[in-house]
Amino acid sequence: MQKKISLLLLFFSLSFYGQNDTISVVKHTDKDITVNKEKKIIYRGITNSLSIEVPNCKSFTATADGLKIISKNLYNLIPGSGSEVIITINIVFKNNKKKTEKQLFQIKNIGGFVTSIKGRSGFVRLQKTSLKDAIIKIGFEDKNLSFSNKINSFSLKIPGVPTIEVYGNKINQQTYDKILKNASIGDQITISDIRFTVLEEALKGFLICKINLILIEIY
Repeated sequence: MQKKISLLLLFFSLSFYGQNDTISVVKHTDKDITVNKEKKIIYRGITNSLSIEVPNCKSFTATADGLKIISKNLYNLIPGSGSEVIITINIVFKNNKKKTEKQLFQIKNIGGFVTSIKGRSGFVRLQKTSLKDAIIKIGFEDKNLSFSNKINSFSLKIPGVPTIEVYGNKINQQTYDKILKNASIGDQITISDIRFTVLEEALKGFLICKINLILIEIY
């Protein structure tokens, strides 16, 4: 008897969730800097590009604080204060029946930037030989964000040697030769003053915060 009751409760539970499934589809577009386009997160301080679609409907309207329609099914959302925003979608079906759906998005602040060498950031232990042609990269702390950029130059400091200005995004041959000649086991090489250009349209006008340095201990 108890087993039958459990199965009955499960059936009603599934029916309930089935009835509350949304038919509207809201996701980030390819123009957005989010990696997971399906994730219900938007970011404060930038323009979030969203696609809103309702399959097999006659028409629909979408409204939310900071939401602006750009073209058919394409919207920009610039969130304000608070920790979440609700997108309300009013749908008219082909049989003229109506339905209202609400899609909840979490609002997050964009964190700081992270610079890395050979995929590692902060304090790094490397052998001298592994620094040949090593590439410097920059990204967001939030792994759900990715953006196009170009590293123009950086400074590299070897103990006892004047600071070297390196142009581009990798340790060139001349700099590598100086590392081989002057750096010893236990020495710490500092990479700092990383200067870069933001190529992402969505981040135009975004305030670039201080970039962290990379500290490499030779072993």
